[in-house]
Amino acid sequence: MKICEYCGTQVADDVLQCNGCGSKEFKNICINCRTEFSGKQCPTCNVMVGDKPRVCFNCGKETFAEVCPVCREDIINRKQVEVNNYSTFQPKPKKKVKFIITIIFVVGIVSIITALNSQNKVKNNLSYVDLITMEGHPQFFGDYNEAKKFWKGYKKVEVAYGRGLTSNRDTLLLMTTRNGKKYAITNVTIDLSSVDNKQDIKLDNVLNLICDYIPYDIIDKYYTFKESFHEIHRHENYEAYHYVMVINDEGKNVHNSGERYLESKFAFKIIHRNDNDWIAKMSYLSYEGNHQKFNFNASNYDVENWDVDINKYR
Repeated sequence: MKICEYCGTQVADDVLQCNGCGSKEFKNICINCRTEFSGKQCPTCNVMVGDKPRVCFNCGKETFAEVCPVCREDIINRKQVEVNNYSTFQPKPKKKVKFIITIIFVVGIVSIITALNSQNKVKNNLSYVDLITMEGHPQFFGDYNEAKKFWKGYKKVEVAYGRGLTSNRDTLLLMTTRNGKKYAITNVTIDLSSVDNKQDIKLDNVLNLICDYIPYDIIDKYYTFKESFHEIHRHENYEAYHYVMVINDEGKNVHNSGERYLESKFAFKIIHRNDNDWIAKMSYLSYEGNHQKFNFNASNYDVENWDVDINKYR
């Protein structure tokens, strides 16, 4: 591009006579920096008349510089340079930045998933003793919602609302509530029927497990021991050990005031049946033996005192 020295009309480089005034005197206009000059080379940026801009092989920017002002690629030597001497420098293209961020994000997600899978693997490979007696687990009369959070991710533990039993034979520990106001845990069931080496389990082993769920601070203050007994069915492979406490006056006052949810009885039972199946249940209903529930069948049971001290399992 060039400009008429007399009238200022701009014309193409190959025009010999001004279309505006007919003059043949022109100055060149630099295609790069728009400087008007005489001669063949721009005194400002050194671009020659007739030069064409280079195209950056990396980002596609057209430029007369040897180094791309956008991505800092050396167009002549096809490499990136560390120093930018051009005032038109801008950061690297967003596409590259987005790609790098995407890679970092994907790697991060994969790492998190791997860590969670590893954590879940550890959770679900614990022995039944280590699982049931895990440090800090919620106890009977504890907060139902806290139990849901604590046992999240443990496949062999079920925390449910309004249910006293589970049909899932893989469930090792069941915790439920039937109290919709305070959401206190009102049932704890430990089912050892499906554990490995159950033939080696003894009464003392099961007693140690269920006593880990006794809130001793509560029963010491608000309950009084009533009885403990052992019932044995004469004809079937069944026996059960029952431990029963009743609420005292202080406990009644606390419950009636709404300070804490308590039940009229605190009880647990340990059932031993069939092929050495052991099930321990801690709930209000555990205070009553089968010989008491089914009076018509009471003669089929032998009942004796069960001499046990639960304090040694604290």
